[in-house]
Amino acid sequence: MASIVALSTLVLALNACGPRITNANIEVINKRHDQSEKSGKGGVSPKEVESILGPPAKVETAKLQLETQKKEIEVVRLFYEQDGQTLELHFYDNKLISNVPELPVKTRREAR
Repeated sequence: MASIVALSTLVLALNACGPRITNANIEVINKRHDQSEKSGKGGVSPKEVESILGPPAKVETAKLQLETQKKEIEVVRLFYEQDGQTLELHFYDNKLISNVPELPVKTRREAR
């Protein structure tokens, strides 16, 4: 009986931690983005990003001004928050616009 309670507590504790965003996960997204850019086919969709990074903390639509033209386009932004860091990903026409920046690497002392 005690082992069942201990196992249940462990499972609940691990589920409460939620998914962690790692630079390895970000690298997978960036490779897919680069491959789609080279091939000219499709792109990385928000659903693909969510399947790798998990659900975002926030989703919103916004207008983004183009640097090369005097016009704005409507984009979808996904926000991921972890350890005081925020990743902001932009999608246009259901495709990731640019590579995702890597998270800063923490030293062992900082991780404690």
